[in-house]
Formats: sequence, structure tokens, C-alpha cells
Amino acid sequence: MKVFCFYILMLCVQISFAQKTFIFPKIKAQGASAQQFTPINWTVIDQVYGDLNNDASDDLAVVFEFNKTIDETRVYGDNNTDIIKETQKPRILAIFFKDKSTGIYSLSTQNNDFILRSEEGGKLGDPLQQIAIKDQQLYLRFQGGSEWRWELGYTFKFENKDWFLTSAINLYFNQNSGDMTERVYDFKTRELFTTVGNLHRRDISNRKTSEVLYFSQLRTFKTFKKPWAWEIMPNVYL
Repeated sequence: MKVFCFYILMLCVQISFAQKTFIFPKIKAQGASAQQFTPINWTVIDQVYGDLNNDASDDLAVVFEFNKTIDETRVYGDNNTDIIKETQKPRILAIFFKDKSTGIYSLSTQNNDFILRSEEGGKLGDPLQQIAIKDQQLYLRFQGGSEWRWELGYTFKFENKDWFLTSAINLYFNQNSGDMTERVYDFKTRELFTTVGNLHRRDISNRKTSEVLYFSQLRTFKTFKKPWAWEIMPNVYL
């Protein structure tokens, strides 16, 4: 009898845990507008049009946000371990290609992790600053912090039927003193350009260096889960 009760208790715990797991909706495969793709209880908080696959038609990238806050645990450092818990609204990045002849958009990719949430920017508030399309590439920009601030930028390009990270920038600076470190990553040429010095006196006191970037293969939305989840060098997170 005790064994049976213990089994029932464990089953209830598992069911309770399962009920708390947030399930992201699956974005529709095809549609004519961002509104048609918006899931129930979600809102479009940003959208941008531009050619992403070099077919001379305006494709679409959308950021959706859930209408309610939940307890969400996010990765940091190693791309896999969920260690940071926040009460915030989940977000989805969805990218669509437009059929030039029909005007219909088709889903290229849905990513539930990469877009930072409104509570992940520190005292500066919502870290999502920009989503843009230029030169057949998708640009994502974030910033946050307080006295010490950070800015992150990522550029993705659709090649060989996948979305590859082609370049990135990481700026870390003190708002008062101007002390800063800026790293610019070119993953195509495998180069890293580092500037250390002062944000307010760039031409006078800054030291610039370049070095080879070592990594096994280009990252994609699938292999680079979110900002701050790639320790690209010892104690350097991108």
C-alpha cells in the first residue's frame, strides 16, 4: 500500500510539473500578412520587410510576444544549461519568404529562444533595439545594463537552406567613464577585431588588434540558442 501511495504521489508531481511547462505555438506555414500568422494570445511587437533570399521580393521577419508573463528559465554560457529564471513574456522570431507571383508568405524558420525578453536588459529595460533587413541579411540588435552597459549585434544570412551567423558585434562600456571593450566578429573570414580604450576618445587612446577566430563550423539559429550562450573564447560570451 505504501508503495502504491508513493507511486501516485510521484505521478502527481510529474503531472504538476508537466502542466507548468510552457508550450510555444507552431506558427502557420503560409499566409498573407503578419496578422494572419499571429497566434492566439500573442502580439506582434516588431516586423520588418526586405529581400532575404535574393529574389527581388520583400520577405518578412516578425517578433511575436505572449500576452501574459510566465516563469521562464533561460540558458547562459554553454547553450544548453537553463540557469537564469525570469518572470517575463516569451517571444518568438519567425521569418517568412514571399512568393513573388502569389504574394503569399511561407515560413522559413521559427525560433523561440534567440530574441531577448523584456526583462533581460537590466535597468535599461527592454533590450530589443532593432530588427532590420539589409543586403539579404537579417540584423538583430540588443542593449542593456546600467552604469556598465552592453550592446550586442548579430547578422544572419540564409545560405544552403539554413540561417547562418555571418557577423556579430559586442560592445561593453562604462556610461560615466567611457572605458570600453568592443569586439567585432567576422565569421566568414574567421577574424576578430578588438578595440580597447575609451568610448569618448576613440581616436586618441584606443588600442586596436586583430586575430584569427577559432571555431569548428558556422553557427545557425539551431546551434546558437540565444545571446550570451556562446563562450567563444575563455570568459568571453557572445
